[in-house]
Amino acid sequence: MIIVLKHGVTEEQTNSLKEWLSGKGLDICPIYGAEKTVLGLVGDTSHLSADEIGMHEAVEKVLKVMEPYKKANRKFHPENTVIKVKNLEIGGKELAIIAGPCSVESEEQIIQIALQVKKAGANMLRGGAFKPRTSPYSFQGLRAEGLILLKRAGEAAGLPIVSEITNPNYIELFDQYVDVIQVGARNMQNFELLKELGRIKKPVLLKRGFANTLEELLMACEYIMSEGNPNVILCERGIRTHETYTRNTLDLSAVPALKRISHLPVLVDPSHGTGISWMVEPLSKAAIAVGADGLIIEVHNNPSKALSDGPQSITPSQFSYIMPKLKEYAALEGRSISIPHTVAYAGTPGSFANEAAEKTYPDSAHTGFERFEDVFWAVLNKKAEIGIVPYENTLAGKVAEVEELLNNKNIEIIDRIKIKIRQMLVAPSGTELSSIRKIYSHPKAIEQCSKFLSTMPDCRIIPYSTTSAAAMTVAALNDKCSAAIASETAARLYKLSTLKEDIQDDENNYTEFVVFRAK
Repeated sequence: MIIVLKHGVTEEQTNSLKEWLSGKGLDICPIYGAEKTVLGLVGDTSHLSADEIGMHEAVEKVLKVMEPYKKANRKFHPENTVIKVKNLEIGGKELAIIAGPCSVESEEQIIQIALQVKKAGANMLRGGAFKPRTSPYSFQGLRAEGLILLKRAGEAAGLPIVSEITNPNYIELFDQYVDVIQVGARNMQNFELLKELGRIKKPVLLKRGFANTLEELLMACEYIMSEGNPNVILCERGIRTHETYTRNTLDLSAVPALKRISHLPVLVDPSHGTGISWMVEPLSKAAIAVGADGLIIEVHNNPSKALSDGPQSITPSQFSYIMPKLKEYAALEGRSISIPHTVAYAGTPGSFANEAAEKTYPDSAHTGFERFEDVFWAVLNKKAEIGIVPYENTLAGKVAEVEELLNNKNIEIIDRIKIKIRQMLVAPSGTELSSIRKIYSHPKAIEQCSKFLSTMPDCRIIPYSTTSAAAMTVAALNDKCSAAIASETAARLYKLSTLKEDIQDDENNYTEFVVFRAK
């Protein structure tokens, strides 16, 4: 039940009502508004009638709450709850961006990733130390040592840390080392664990179970909140359905539903939501669009060698690439993502321009754009501080489009960098060179490999926006007739095999990139 008190009711009248209700065995949750005071009743109210309560002189009206969850219910708490974790307010204007590997594997690995995601705009670091796995033979985490390493990495990057707890016996350890304690999908209904977490004040990130309803998720919240801990953050991370294309089905409808019926902040985990790394970007955008208060994204420096959940992890370069895009989506929803110094380049992660950007500005966030003109637009419109584009190749000559764009009087060239270009013919694993009928790549790369292409007369040459985008497309097509001319890095990034190395016409193949900014 919810009791709305009369305007101007005295403190004495309010206390008299509270004492009477307490005597009935009920817990009282007062909510103080600008003009009204509301009392939420938690407990068995079946023996009380609304008319009986309404007879009290302080009561204006009585509303019945049909839902079994009380403390997580927006009817009890109309205003959004904002949970403070160090300098970050989860549920506030700034989105929580929690990034890091599924598992802490070593000190070097977790510190490296922490520094990389921080410079790209993450404001919290995640990492598993105690790993609940489907198979008892899978990597179970570094346990207490993992928490120590995670804490060390968080301090090195200046990021609060999130890690998953699996057992009530570890609560004291987590309370000491972790800023937000995560309860995973497998433990959402581990009620003894939830009750213990309710007895501390540390924020709890509660993930929805594989096949649990929203009501069951909120009832799990009640176990934590009823013990005295109001700092609960909800997380949609995908549920089991009949669909087998993805690991789980990310239920984005849960976000507006939870925001409507509960006052608690809601995050989305697009990595576990599908189990497919290339889906992280579009589903992160969608999560922001439907009102999520933040994202949890798995980032690993070498996903193919990850000890757990490699297929759903993106690289630091990919994370850096999508963050400025997510920032734009956040702005459309009246939210914000803070990204430090940004360098724009023409291409996607794995491109030669990306390599040039990382070599020139290793400590900056990097974002790729499909076209040269997009890079110039980003710099001129203050979306990025620095732009890097290819200017001249030793084999293919100058890039006419870039040369023209550099004539803009508002552009200032501040540096130049040369990169050795090694072009590879790459294709999905198991592809035979003799079966290739379509080759994708940027026109300049195609020019650089004209001698090799003359040996493939039956192939259709398809110009593409960038070499890395061509590699990404071939990976998505996943047929045995398509290949791309791209870098070794792009092949590794998109899990393609190299059919032929160094197919450029001349070994001394270099591209000069210009570095520019707005005047």
